[in-house]
Amino acid sequence: MRTIFEACVPRPEVLRGELRDDLFAASLASVVLGTAEPVYQDPERFFRQTYPTMQLRTFLREALGRLTGSDPSANGVLLLETPFGGGKTHALIALYHAARGEPAAARVVGEVPLPPRGTVGVAAVVGTDLDPTQGVPHPEVTTYTLWGELAYQLGGPKAYRLVEESDHRTKAAPGRATLEQLFGERPVLILLDELARYLVVAAAVPTATGKGTLADQTIAFLQALLEFATARRNALVVLTMASSTDAFAEGTERLREALSVIARSARLLTPAEPEEIPAIVVHRLFERVDRAAAKETAQAYL
Repeated sequence: MRTIFEACVPRPEVLRGELRDDLFAASLASVVLGTAEPVYQDPERFFRQTYPTMQLRTFLREALGRLTGSDPSANGVLLLETPFGGGKTHALIALYHAARGEPAAARVVGEVPLPPRGTVGVAAVVGTDLDPTQGVPHPEVTTYTLWGELAYQLGGPKAYRLVEESDHRTKAAPGRATLEQLFGERPVLILLDELARYLVVAAAVPTATGKGTLADQTIAFLQALLEFATARRNALVVLTMASSTDAFAEGTERLREALSVIARSARLLTPAEPEEIPAIVVHRLFERVDRAAAKETAQAYL
């Protein structure tokens, strides 16, 4: 009977003692900013250490099919519904890299074509990073709303000027005409994560007219955005929905209720099932696990 050291080969960072608990806390925002740990920032390393669950493959293939036009029937709105720790952030990072045309994504998506690099407009917003009172500072502008941040990410200061008044002063959600200008003719991917917390904060911010709040306008904008993405053949919005028992259940339920109509036509996916979590962790910790040796050891103790 082989020893565990013969049957299991840990990854180099495990042997070096470099695998900290916080490395398991993936951050989409850090990847977008280019400041994430190499295991998430480097596409080659990220996909090499990603366990390709069936749901993750399905998610990426459908998303890329929509963006590249290789699957005309692919949905324009994908909802990822998971409890915390359910793999949603990992799935979003995987799609972020794949949509940017990173060849390493082929490890997971297989024969599905990747878009050429630089052809897809990508914007990724995490609700916990938005600040409707102090704003989110960028080199040339400061954004205060969801639409302001999306505009800046999609087209820099020039695109931001299209929504500057509503972002900075009125807090009134832009409509379809503005979305047409922001998206243009190119394929566009919008990733929206953890918006429930943002809605709770935005509920305390009044609009310039004093009628309603920024949360109301954010919901109106989301409805317009999802309807637009559904109608636009090369646009995709991915929205995460935490369980209704999370810390921001109030915001989650408000989001569900407001998007209930458009969500009926959306595709609901789960990146990983609970029974797959052990395999995901094993893949992250070990380069190789000899399954035959594991079976042999188990039989020896029966």
